[in-house]
Amino acid sequence: MITIKVPCSSANIGPGFDVIGLSLSLWLELQVSVGDESAKGASHNCRITYEGQGAEDVDLSPDRNLITQTALYVLRCHDKREFPEPTHVHIKNPIPLGRGLGSSGAAVVAGVSLGNEIGKLGLSKDRLLDFCLMIERHPDNVAAALYGGFVGSYLKELDPDDMKRKEIPLAEVLPAPQGGVDTGLKPPIPPENIGKHIRFPWAPEIKCIAIIPDFEVSTAKARGVLPSSYEKADVIYNLQRVALLTTALGQSPPNAELIYDGMQDKFHQPYRKTLIPGLTEILQSVTPTSHPGLLGICLSGAGPTILALATTNFEQIAKHLCQQFEKEKINCRWELLEPAADGLTVEHGAKKESTGGMTYADAGVSIDSGNELVQSIKKAVASTRRPGADAEIGGFGGALDLKAAGYDEPPTLIQAIDGVGTKLKIAFAMDDFSTVGIDLVAMNVNDLIVQGAEPLTFMDYYACSKLDVRDATRFVEGVAEGCRQAGCALVGGETAEMPGMYQGKEFDAGGAATGALKRGRKVLPDKAAMREGDILIGLKSSGVHSNGFSLVRKIIEKVGLSFTDQAPWDKGTTVGKSLLEPTRIYVKPLKAAIDQEVLLGMAHITGGGLEDNIPRMLPKHLAAEMDVGTWPVPATLSWLKQAGKVTSREFARTWNTGLGMVIAVSADKVDAAMQALSSAGAEPLKVGRLIQNTGEGVVLKGIERWD
Repeated sequence: MITIKVPCSSANIGPGFDVIGLSLSLWLELQVSVGDESAKGASHNCRITYEGQGAEDVDLSPDRNLITQTALYVLRCHDKREFPEPTHVHIKNPIPLGRGLGSSGAAVVAGVSLGNEIGKLGLSKDRLLDFCLMIERHPDNVAAALYGGFVGSYLKELDPDDMKRKEIPLAEVLPAPQGGVDTGLKPPIPPENIGKHIRFPWAPEIKCIAIIPDFEVSTAKARGVLPSSYEKADVIYNLQRVALLTTALGQSPPNAELIYDGMQDKFHQPYRKTLIPGLTEILQSVTPTSHPGLLGICLSGAGPTILALATTNFEQIAKHLCQQFEKEKINCRWELLEPAADGLTVEHGAKKESTGGMTYADAGVSIDSGNELVQSIKKAVASTRRPGADAEIGGFGGALDLKAAGYDEPPTLIQAIDGVGTKLKIAFAMDDFSTVGIDLVAMNVNDLIVQGAEPLTFMDYYACSKLDVRDATRFVEGVAEGCRQAGCALVGGETAEMPGMYQGKEFDAGGAATGALKRGRKVLPDKAAMREGDILIGLKSSGVHSNGFSLVRKIIEKVGLSFTDQAPWDKGTTVGKSLLEPTRIYVKPLKAAIDQEVLLGMAHITGGGLEDNIPRMLPKHLAAEMDVGTWPVPATLSWLKQAGKVTSREFARTWNTGLGMVIAVSADKVDAAMQALSSAGAEPLKVGRLIQNTGEGVVLKGIERWD
């Protein structure tokens, strides 16, 4: 069994007429059985069956069906007059025909791939594009469908005499292609490299709402209403917008004003309004102001489908647009789609569904991918083993031998659970998951160590719509790195593949850590031992750490930066890479000081900043007085404060301000504590003292320095 899958696509995206295409997550699928007994004696050695859109109109004759007609063209270019072996081609097509969603482009790509596979031709994707362009003649849809993603393309001039040859199938709109006649002659073979393409970046939070009216517009008819020449001003208008739009759609967070304006067009949409009732009014009925979350709107290809790009409020936007069509007495439906990153895919293997029984994979869950992930991460996981925990995965749970871990008497166990939060959004935008696993561990083990507990084991939870083994492996390798830094073993985890719960390659992650205190040791903080005049020691943060990223992303969006832009606070890196700097893990230096019993309490500075976290370690009658001039504020945080016009008070209760850990120490043990921390690699700073609480849990002196 050969399975060929090709995504639908939307062309133009406003101003990019015949230039830009976007593949979308609605897939044409061919199930190809070679050597099928049922195909023996069939015309051209091929039997076609079909299910899906337009089933009553699609021609099942191999020499008149666009997919097999295209495959025959490819085969005949390689001196094969028909399918080499009896072949059954079952077509599953959810792509609406004649609606501007690239149904013919998907069919052409599928047909070229079918010819390549059946003929065992070994053609590269670039060579497949050459064959596609002999048939489709404009590259926007086929390039997107073939390569996937958001694509720009162009077509070189072709020989006019070749283009007239009737052996070449001509794709307009399914189900009625033209050409592809078997004259007995060898068809014109496409020149090499007749089309070129480039993939543009696409911001992962941008989704596509397809409003699909219940009528067709033929490509030929839609092209027939276009003028043969354009005013210079209109050409400049479109060029200006397409030059900006291809970059704007890759920026995260997206700039709604730039995208909305950039999707305006004067080449095709104004002329096609005669074919689509109410088109102008419908396109103008939504804006980013009237419908928050909307980024832009356009006619999808030749229409009549409307494509709206948005980040939120999908249903509200879709229902509004459907209501606008209803005013024209046109019924429509809508689909929430996203870019199909893979484009054409071909899989070889026996079809397991021989009796009509469904498999877990049919529902979108791949057991094989899960098993592949386990194998790919075993080495990284094993590197975290420690006494008492062997860090072997694949069983039903993780084991911990407390005696082997150094606890001869039953200890006090401490547990923590946490996640990474919206910092993951930046990892998605940068396609970099190498550090967020460290963040996940840090958020848990830092919470354990402030209670005096040694982290012993860690378990993670990874939830996604479709498991991408490469992405998940990078993430777990980061988790393993965090565990090594903390000295705990990664003893297990859960990978949950849940189709429909998440969009595209997005995932969520959580983790839980277990730690222990030896019998006889107090769980910290020791509030009863704290006194006025005790000293506060700070340990520097590495940056933003893992909290406050909703505000971070809002500020980045407000100033018009993308995560791939150069960081204003560090010219040597990008915004995204800098913000992904992982949370510092403080376990080893703090454990060294805890073992010497010189600490009274610790506060891990996470969500809520200094003002919410420090009071959690203090008795009610004491407060923290801190001199903000005693520690440096990271350049990242200084820039965010200034760019977002964040008040100093809000700054202190949102981010860590440069301190990831604050420690209370009695005055007579400060030197010993500083020495223990320094010897273990930390850079401790004296940042304040404990005072009587008169109403404020944290008193910040010199706060005007931050302004």
